[in-house]
Amino acid sequence: MADLLGIATSGLGAIQQALSTAGHNIANVNTEGYSRQVADFSTLPAQRIGNSFLGSGVEVGAVRRAYDSFVVDELRTRSSKLGQATSFESLSSSLDSLVGDSDNGLSTTLEGFFNAIQGVASDPSSLSARQILLSDAEILTDRFTQLNNNLLSFERDTNNRITSAVGEINGLADNLAELNADIVLALGGGAVPNDLLDQRDALLMQLSEKVGIISLEQTDGAVNVFVGKGQPLVVGGTSQNLVVVDSPVYPGRLEVGVAQPGGATQIITNQISGGELQGVLDFRTRVLDPAMSKLGRLAVGMTELVNAQHQLGIDLNGQLGGDFFSPISSPVISAATNTGAATVSFTIDNVSDLEASDYLLVFDGAQWGLTRTADGAFSGGAGPFALDGITVNIAGGAPVAGDTYLIRPVHGAAGSFGLELASPEQFAAAAPVVSSLSLGNSGSAEISDVQVSSTTGLPLAGDITLTYNAAIPGYDVVGGPGGTIAFNPTTESGGKTFTFAGSGGLSFTLSGIPSNGDVITLSANTGAPGDNRNALFLGAMQSQALLDGSSATFGESYSGMVGGVGVATRQGKANLQAEDSLMDSAVAARERVSGVNLEQEAAELVRLQQAYQAAAQLVAITDTLFQTLLNATAR
Repeated sequence: MADLLGIATSGLGAIQQALSTAGHNIANVNTEGYSRQVADFSTLPAQRIGNSFLGSGVEVGAVRRAYDSFVVDELRTRSSKLGQATSFESLSSSLDSLVGDSDNGLSTTLEGFFNAIQGVASDPSSLSARQILLSDAEILTDRFTQLNNNLLSFERDTNNRITSAVGEINGLADNLAELNADIVLALGGGAVPNDLLDQRDALLMQLSEKVGIISLEQTDGAVNVFVGKGQPLVVGGTSQNLVVVDSPVYPGRLEVGVAQPGGATQIITNQISGGELQGVLDFRTRVLDPAMSKLGRLAVGMTELVNAQHQLGIDLNGQLGGDFFSPISSPVISAATNTGAATVSFTIDNVSDLEASDYLLVFDGAQWGLTRTADGAFSGGAGPFALDGITVNIAGGAPVAGDTYLIRPVHGAAGSFGLELASPEQFAAAAPVVSSLSLGNSGSAEISDVQVSSTTGLPLAGDITLTYNAAIPGYDVVGGPGGTIAFNPTTESGGKTFTFAGSGGLSFTLSGIPSNGDVITLSANTGAPGDNRNALFLGAMQSQALLDGSSATFGESYSGMVGGVGVATRQGKANLQAEDSLMDSAVAARERVSGVNLEQEAAELVRLQQAYQAAAQLVAITDTLFQTLLNATAR
């Protein structure tokens, strides 16, 4: 009877534990990260009686989690990818809305500026037309400044997001380390802390949303967590916090690092992979930096090209034109860690060849290396380095291995774009050289396309006269370079172009059939308010391919910037949609393995209830048998 009672009571106890486990599952059906628990029954050791073994009952050998490590690892991976895609898409969409908005963009103001130049060209002596030009130029410079400030606000936002993400990562790492210690302690006592394991998995899931991680379970039950290229974040019960530091190379930029012994910091920004943190870093590298550089390249291009053409004109006061826009100068930034004495500078040689990129100049102890950050193109040597329309010069004292210099010909230049012209009269609408035909000419000689290409030798020191000499045949030149120029009206009456190198690069086209002794005079323009030739040249720049390797107009260059942001945004949206779908699949896979199904649990309750009732009935039967035995032996 005692053995039968033991079997019955063991069944009651085991089934009661199973009922409690099912109830625990039902109670946590809405608990995030909870894994369904299963009570595993096992028989108690049998007793040998004669030649047979008789069972002695049942016990709950373990209460385990319904868990698949492969499924959980895949879920963390998808969570990391989704966090990265979400933050990237959010930031790029916001920037796309900004630069693509016609009210905030440059397209309308660029068109207004060049329309105002055409207005002056139509009436070069009109002060009101010139004042409209200055007003539209101010609107243009204000729009450049506004756009640059907006991009800077995105840069500040990325810094704030990096700081916030690192703070959350550190908090999660600290909590993981504490849970590791509790789990190791519990396992050391022989118990399996399922709920603590679920809490740790939930923390690992939250951490993977912030940054890509690698987790390795140890023999004592602790989980070590690594980020980047094996940088430890959690080791057992100890956490290694990340830090946010100012970039030693890029001003105003925050980097992610880890503290090293002795107070040094190892920067691991480029090693971060996955999670919200990488999404922010990708946005900064792939979208924000190129946008700022392309906008800056447009500002530098307009400044250099418009100024160069404006300087070749004459204003209403008869003076050579000055700078229309304020000159932009971009410094070379020396890294805070530099200890050498080298001096680095750069010059812009050809605006049309400028790339929307920064350049890193690093001394490796033996030679200098210049890297274009946009695509990683590398040049090595002693310098100077000439590429992409710039020349990088190295002078001064000796460098030290590791010395780094950041060269930013265009990045952020839009913030320095400003108007230099102070009054309407200073707009140089006229050309500096005028031509005239002598009244005594008897032939049909003509001169056209009179223009200059530099300010060297301007204004002309005196008149340059061209007298036709049929004996050459050609013109005798008096003044300027002097000498003679060949012109045969028999074969060249349709036009022949000449250039005088020493007089502002003066060029002109001669045509017609001159008579011997016909005279053409080239003179300095000192008072021609109706002359609009330089204004026409300036206005024509709107439709000329002057930027991006002479392949894009000013408007097309800006459209390229907007298009680049738009393409990145569309790619971000497509990637987010794909990752969202993959995440749903991963969640569903985990739910199939670890999720609580109320219908399944309800069926389990019914089954256990019936088993419990049967075990209780066995107790009752045992009691009856025992009472019968007592009654039979009573005295």
